[in-house]
Amino acid sequence: MWRPTRPEGGTPIRVLLRHADAGLRSAWSGPDEWRGLTEAGDVQAAAVPARLRSLPILRILSSPSLRCRQTVVPIARELSVDVEPCWQLGPHVGLRDLLRLLDDPETNSALLCTHRETLQMLSTHLADVGWAHDGETISPMPMAAAWILQGTVGTVDSAWLEYLPPSGAVALLR
Repeated sequence: MWRPTRPEGGTPIRVLLRHADAGLRSAWSGPDEWRGLTEAGDVQAAAVPARLRSLPILRILSSPSLRCRQTVVPIARELSVDVEPCWQLGPHVGLRDLLRLLDDPETNSALLCTHRETLQMLSTHLADVGWAHDGETISPMPMAAAWILQGTVGTVDSAWLEYLPPSGAVALLR
């Protein structure tokens, strides 16, 4: 993946995380907000702390959806922090609200767990503002994948994005 020049130290960092596997939406009969993780999703969520423990995460913000909250519980326990529900990470949030959240100094050093739809919207925005090379930004998007966003999405020259794939055999695309 192409990235702009990495910013200097002291630059804000946010970690974007796609929720772990929650099965097929079409196979779930209840409200989608209450669709929880599958056994494979539990394994993926358990692997998150090992992948992210070296990062300076001070807060954990999550979409209110159960599958997102369950994805970050293992790392929240390890870091001894609360999981804070955040409507701006929901699957139907508008781009302006998401960008405001990502620009908010209160989200510096935060892990933000969200949905494929939200990450796709951000990826499209980044491509539209010229932050991508050959259309690549936040892609691929397997379950429990993460992206380190250093800097802000407001200016192309001050941000850097690094993809952290999910652990080995637990990577699922849906």
